[in-house]
Amino acid sequence: MEGRTAVQEFAGVLGALHLKAGKPTLDALVRAGRQQVPAVSLSTSSLGDWLKGGSVPSNRAAVGFLFGHLTALARRRGEPVPDVSWTKLWEEARAEKRALRGGRPPRPRVVTAESLAAPAGRGTLVSALQAADACSEWEVHPSAVAASNRGGALPLYVRRAHDAAVRQVVAQAGAGSSGMVVLVGSSSSGKTRACWEAVQELPAGWRLWHPLDPTPAKALADALEEGVAPRTAIWLNELQRYVGESAGEEAERVAAGLRALLQDPERGPVLVLATVWPEYWTAMADRPFMGADRYPQARELLAGRAVHVPSSFDQAVSDDIRAVGAHDPRLAEAMERAADGQITQYLAGAPALTDRYRTAPPGAAALVRAAMDLSRLGGVSRIPPGFLEAAADGYLSDSEYDALGEDWFEQALTYALTPFRGVRGMLSPVRTRPGASDSTPRFLLADYLDQTGRKERRYAAPPASFWQAARRHLVDPQALMSLATAAEARWRDQEAALLYQQVLDSGDTHSALSLEWLWKERGRTEEATRVRRQAALAGHVPALEEHLRELVDAADLAGAEQVLREAADKGVSAAQLILARALAEDDQLDEAARWYDEVARCGDTEVLHAYASDLRSSGDLDRARHILQAAGDRKAARELAFLAAESGSAEEAEKAAMEAFAYGETRPLHLLAQKAATEARSADGVRYYRHAVTVMERRRQLRSTQSGLIDLLAGPRPLTDFINPSKLPMPSGETWALRELVVLLDEVEGQQAGDEALRSAADGENRWALEMLIRRLHERGAGQDGEALVMEKAAEGELWALWTLAHRVRHDATADRAQAQALLKSAAAAGIAQAYAAMVEDAENAGLTEEADQWALRAAAGNYTQPLWNLIRGREKTGSFEKAEQLAWRAAASLGTSVVRQLAAKRSDEAALPLLWRAHEAGMPWAPGMLAMRLEAAGEHTQAEFLARIAADTGDRGPLEVLAEKRACDDPGGSWRALLANGLTAQGTAAPPW
Repeated sequence: MEGRTAVQEFAGVLGALHLKAGKPTLDALVRAGRQQVPAVSLSTSSLGDWLKGGSVPSNRAAVGFLFGHLTALARRRGEPVPDVSWTKLWEEARAEKRALRGGRPPRPRVVTAESLAAPAGRGTLVSALQAADACSEWEVHPSAVAASNRGGALPLYVRRAHDAAVRQVVAQAGAGSSGMVVLVGSSSSGKTRACWEAVQELPAGWRLWHPLDPTPAKALADALEEGVAPRTAIWLNELQRYVGESAGEEAERVAAGLRALLQDPERGPVLVLATVWPEYWTAMADRPFMGADRYPQARELLAGRAVHVPSSFDQAVSDDIRAVGAHDPRLAEAMERAADGQITQYLAGAPALTDRYRTAPPGAAALVRAAMDLSRLGGVSRIPPGFLEAAADGYLSDSEYDALGEDWFEQALTYALTPFRGVRGMLSPVRTRPGASDSTPRFLLADYLDQTGRKERRYAAPPASFWQAARRHLVDPQALMSLATAAEARWRDQEAALLYQQVLDSGDTHSALSLEWLWKERGRTEEATRVRRQAALAGHVPALEEHLRELVDAADLAGAEQVLREAADKGVSAAQLILARALAEDDQLDEAARWYDEVARCGDTEVLHAYASDLRSSGDLDRARHILQAAGDRKAARELAFLAAESGSAEEAEKAAMEAFAYGETRPLHLLAQKAATEARSADGVRYYRHAVTVMERRRQLRSTQSGLIDLLAGPRPLTDFINPSKLPMPSGETWALRELVVLLDEVEGQQAGDEALRSAADGENRWALEMLIRRLHERGAGQDGEALVMEKAAEGELWALWTLAHRVRHDATADRAQAQALLKSAAAAGIAQAYAAMVEDAENAGLTEEADQWALRAAAGNYTQPLWNLIRGREKTGSFEKAEQLAWRAAASLGTSVVRQLAAKRSDEAALPLLWRAHEAGMPWAPGMLAMRLEAAGEHTQAEFLARIAADTGDRGPLEVLAEKRACDDPGGSWRALLANGLTAQGTAAPPW
């Protein structure tokens, strides 16, 4: 806006969005930030300054969270939100602020190397894999049914529908195209066995590698940075250990590294085979209901990768099972005895495990329940025996505990470890791999019982002994952090504070913000300051900045200097840079130089970038280049290219621009090409553009083979409008090189050369190029040639052309309906999302409810949920509530419960209550909280409180907090006020002051 500074403009837009969001309190924003994964560092003082324009955030994650969270709140209130580039606003405001006062270094971020040479291959040659090792090394479930003399280590395999999709990805990898597939299914449904069978078809020379040590996520993250050799199949059983909550801070690093690996043809071919339970898949792959995205990199990585594995064998393969069963008695027995077609579960011993658990003595059952809670709340799959012994007594009644003998733990553990009916025990010892960093004995909970625990104990909060045992026997900061977060979500704030402190004491600063907030919430300022100082000295940059700011605001400059020097002495690189800057400004140049030398040797890329920026500002370009080369990341490649363009030779500028382009930084090469065209060096310009087009087309083609349903953005328009659209369906950021190459070729070689460039890209299935070429032909009066090109490409199976024909015939009143349906089905079979939407709409309009449901569910399984929602909302509007609800429940059975949740959220109280009660009875963890709020509104206060307490035990403390705040106004006994002040005990009563 004219007359306003960039800082004022940023504050104005942020303030307007805050107003549209209903002006949530600053404390509410701080709490929402802490609930993100990873936590977003905010403070009420900083938020106030940002809204007033007094300062600008230094942390991109904080800005992204604020705008995303406030936008979601505003839209929930029905407020229109303008399309504003917060990134541009923030960057301009930050640049303006830094120009005035030097600024602070940005927060360090995790970096993945994208261009390192591959080392020698990891893993085992596929040709050397042995079926006998499938269970021990690759985590395939062994058969619980004894093999006869004719049986091998694994039962004979019967292929199902999902096997074809898996083998297609494997075949593409074997042919040279990197790929990834994720098998999503419940425990013991056959996911790992399907992967094991598929990987056998890889060509000679491929290796299979299972990252595990020191932790699964770190093993993979480190390998991605060091380089993964071509022809490596990466085995990611239990995907959540690599890119989900169990991976902790490594999750997004791994996801980003895998995306880079899969998108770079120069590093392939590689194959990623992953398995995951549906609940983990939903958490990682679905966009959050509101607020910031917890797994943005993982969500992009996983889009279109899912292959759903049914929990039972359908009738279509029953003849195959009988035929194979004639050669393998294990299959024959499973076919005869398994309930509801659950063949794989029977073979894996699920019924036997369940029987063993249901009839276990109290001591053994207590061990298993403690293991269940540790897995579901802490993501710990390898459990130390000391934890089990210490936690178990809280799972026993007084009479059960009194009846235990002196050696109860040994007896209980023996029972839990003992195999039963050919199945490994409820717990099994984990064999330590040679060279593993930790040889402490561990036990693994049978994954079928793990999933049973997640269902049966979802409404149960662990006893006090569980939290105490975790503090005494667990050392992994990520596990402790997960447990602390789970405790806080259940309003067990004292347990959370103790666990957060243990994480911070280990040197991991991820708990600092949450712990500081818990103390602030109770008015314990001294404790909050202590936590902030401890985190600052441990290298938590936001805490360091906030602590320094408070000391400076209090005019305690000596205290600020002391903290800064202490942090710098401890090797906190951000503190070293701030100290060096301050000393230089104070003309203490020798000491400043010493600290700058320390900064130059640090491995923190963001600090190195900040230092390089200082050097560029002071004119020391050679030193700036040296520091950027030390940073060695994508941003450094871009800055080095800009430096070369400013002060290097033409050859240096071209080389640096090409290197930056290899990292994915397009702007330096783009500017170089534009400069060449401006200076009439058209040959150089064409060469630069052709290089960019070649690389970008290769990457686009690779991405297109890994996507789910393809959204062509075609609305109900006539063909002439679609051929000459105002906005082509490919964003300009993906097409700049081809667009500008065509313009340059038109100028120097003629339109025929431009057409040929477009045709070459169109032959590679570039839809934008095909549309542009057709438009050019129409503009030159060669519309018949354009129409012929559409027909030609449709015959070749090109998606845009195929959908164009299907779309035209569908909206042509004179066209044959059978032809229209055939074209639509062909388009749907090709994976075009709009074809699914059209099939849903046509079937619903024709009264074919089941057919409409099937098409909508298929589209949703391909991550295209709009037709499903259109169908549900349409039925709701016409009063077909039962049909809408039936479809929502069908979707929940295969796609997760969010459909039922959103349907309940949109209904009025009276209409929503039956649906919510059913969801609660079905064990959906969000249901008790929503039900409590609806019952409270209906005046059912006792029931509301009962369900709000269940919700808190489930991990949704919000409803109980709302009720406590309402009831605290009329609270003669003070119990509600005590609850608000101190939270809950492990037993669920109001906690005493702590």
